[in-house]
Amino acid sequence: MLIGLLLAVGLQVRSQDVFDVQAELRGLYDEIAQATLQFTSEADVDQFHAVLYTPDWSIVDSKGQRHSWAELRQHEVAALKEPKADSINAVIQKLTLTAEGATVVVMVETARTIVDAAGHYGRPGLTHTITEDAVFRDRWVMTAGSWKLKAREETGQVKSWVDRTMSDTH
Repeated sequence: MLIGLLLAVGLQVRSQDVFDVQAELRGLYDEIAQATLQFTSEADVDQFHAVLYTPDWSIVDSKGQRHSWAELRQHEVAALKEPKADSINAVIQKLTLTAEGATVVVMVETARTIVDAAGHYGRPGLTHTITEDAVFRDRWVMTAGSWKLKAREETGQVKSWVDRTMSDTH
């Protein structure tokens, strides 16, 4: 009886830990999305990366190619000159606690409005919303009492929709 009670309490604590970690990481994904939409300078990009990412952060793209922050930083800085997305939304699909921290499968939906001057999506000059969905496996680590993103792996091809969101397709 005592062993059963201890197991039940242990499972409850672990599920509470998962819930707490998921709530914390959900907040960090929201923070990443909002900051990304508001970056205006290289200093913004660098400062944000220093706060929420480990120095050795890297991403593996859908082709299996690993890219370091040094490579991606150039892309992020160049993106400052591009039109901003309208919204970025991250949905945690699965979270697993690990010895280092947590592994998260997250779907990131990015929506942006474009003027289709060339007529790729209908009559030239019309405005469309392009929505892109990508699924990632993220590795988060706890360092000095705060969560940092250590690695990201793109788990499939980016899916795109014109004038619909992913939620419209289900």
